[in-house]
Amino acid sequence: MNKRNVLYLIVLLVFLASLVASCAPAATPTTTGETGGKLKVFGAFATPIEEPWDGVIHAALNKAKDAGTIDYEYNENIGYSGDMERILREVADQKKPDIIFGDAFGNEEAVRRVAADYPKIAFVFGSGLGPSNPNTSVFDNWIHEPAYLCGMLAGGLTKSGTIGVVGGYPVPEVNRLVNAFIAGAKG
Repeated sequence: MNKRNVLYLIVLLVFLASLVASCAPAATPTTTGETGGKLKVFGAFATPIEEPWDGVIHAALNKAKDAGTIDYEYNENIGYSGDMERILREVADQKKPDIIFGDAFGNEEAVRRVAADYPKIAFVFGSGLGPSNPNTSVFDNWIHEPAYLCGMLAGGLTKSGTIGVVGGYPVPEVNRLVNAFIAGAKG
């Protein structure tokens, strides 16, 4: 086995190890609202629940609801036409949840505006940007790192010198993956 193949094997093993580590169970969160009862949780999803990203969040929140640890309601398929801000404000005013989960990517600015106006509600949204004090937390899949490694593998294994990559929608998260893959392939 030559040095190049050993390098690609090591990269592949690191990728697999990071994938396995990401599947480890998380710590059990505290589920007590401000009044000492169950947390009131609302899901605000830009896409239909059947979309994998939102579907996983929704399934996890439903599991907590079924276990009796939270009260959970949601609105799906809100879209990217400006309805997210209106819906979040209505939910904040009428339902008064402790926390709102969702996908901010195409609605980033709207979510942050609403969160700034409702500091007692925690907002937890998928986002490529960082958190905002005092009440906006973000999560992301951070798969640009393994995308870089996959690019290294593709670049090292191609016999024609040509590889390709397809991005579904030009948002920062997709661009980050594509750029990482390309950088790895060139490396």
